Amino acid sequence: MANIPAQISVDTRRRPGWAAFICLVLLSATFLNYANRFALTENSQRVQVAFETNKEGYGYASGMFSLGFALGGLTFGILADWLNVRWLYPVVVVVWSLAGIASGMVDTLLGLSCAQFTLGLFEAGHWPCSLRTTQRVFHPAHRTLANSVLQSGASLGAVATPLLIVLLLKVDPDQWRWAFFIVGGIGIPWAIVWCFSVTDDDLRREVIQTDETSAGIGRSEAIRESSFWQVLLTRRWWLLLVVVICINVPWHYVRVWFPDTLQEEHGYSPEFVGYFRSIYYLATFFGSLAAGALTAWLPRRGWNVHRSRMFAFLLFGLMSAMSIVAAFLPTGWWLLAALLIVAFGSLGVFPVYYSLNQELSGKHQGKVGGTLAFSTWMILALVHPAVGKLLDSYPDVRPYLFASVGVGPLLAFFVLLLFWGRRQTSAVDASRTLATGNSGSPQAIGGS
Repeated sequence: MANIPAQISVDTRRRPGWAAFICLVLLSATFLNYANRFALTENSQRVQVAFETNKEGYGYASGMFSLGFALGGLTFGILADWLNVRWLYPVVVVVWSLAGIASGMVDTLLGLSCAQFTLGLFEAGHWPCSLRTTQRVFHPAHRTLANSVLQSGASLGAVATPLLIVLLLKVDPDQWRWAFFIVGGIGIPWAIVWCFSVTDDDLRREVIQTDETSAGIGRSEAIRESSFWQVLLTRRWWLLLVVVICINVPWHYVRVWFPDTLQEEHGYSPEFVGYFRSIYYLATFFGSLAAGALTAWLPRRGWNVHRSRMFAFLLFGLMSAMSIVAAFLPTGWWLLAALLIVAFGSLGVFPVYYSLNQELSGKHQGKVGGTLAFSTWMILALVHPAVGKLLDSYPDVRPYLFASVGVGPLLAFFVLLLFWGRRQTSAVDASRTLATGNSGSPQAIGGS
């Protein structure tokens, strides 16, 4: 144990609750990330009236967010690998918060589009910064659980923002812009908390890779590094590109077309859809946490860490595939129950994807995630207009679309199962082993 590099060993200066606190800080960042974007989508009708535009104009402003997010994935993926995340992360959050506030202050569609582009550009920086953090702070056996807490903030943002807007509208229907101000204003105190929560050393530790063969938590080995271009040429990067598209399309399909479907196809009132939408996203919150908890619990029962992740991906992918049933159910409680099962499963696959993403590189983690995010958002920018055009021309195809996109995570599982393969080991890797055998319980690097 005397030869263990200091940057990999458990930091005894950290108290046991520190890593859990970092998870909550990251959760709150994801909450703000989603709350700022939902401030626009939940005010879509009021935005069209205030800016004297139509759905096309509103769609243009929303499209600028998507374009900004795609470019931000690349930009901040590079910056997160180059700069110290301790200082880059709060800058990213503060600027996107200011862009969110600006969205509530502008009076022209052009101004709103510019604010939304800036919002998307800097919101994309959240993911390379947060994933570099969990990659370095947590042992692989706990990394998916940490990612699940991080991801669950998206659900809370999707639940809280509509309720905030409802409250504002009850007080004064003309004060809907305050949603942008309130949500955006929280970003500044978050940045202060972050700066005092981590140190430079916390975010510069060498990354431990997952032991994909041994039972239990396996050996703790430093990740093998290669150039970024070599990473892009690996089979696993391309597999993850397929996976991230398969899991994002159903998630964003529901986000964009879910309210419209319940109102037009099933006759639910806008008020009911608003309340049920909050319940739907609350189910995604618990699904994300359940997936992470499962992947942390199974290795303590002797399961291999990678196999635990794959089992969780299969289980939650099957729940997402309940869209096949839900798409053809008549209006009623069975339909709503099936949709909640889909919700529970649809976000549960994301923490596993992030953990697999973190296996490709430590040095280039930002660029790995950034290139995958860029590719995904460029595809999503094409998907939604195509879906809208298809539904305008063939409205009867709606249930078949919902049924098919929900199968995406299950398809991603079989892609991983068949082609992920096993990491090659070498004598050099064996010499860098940091733990002895499979016994003991994993700890977060930093003292979880």
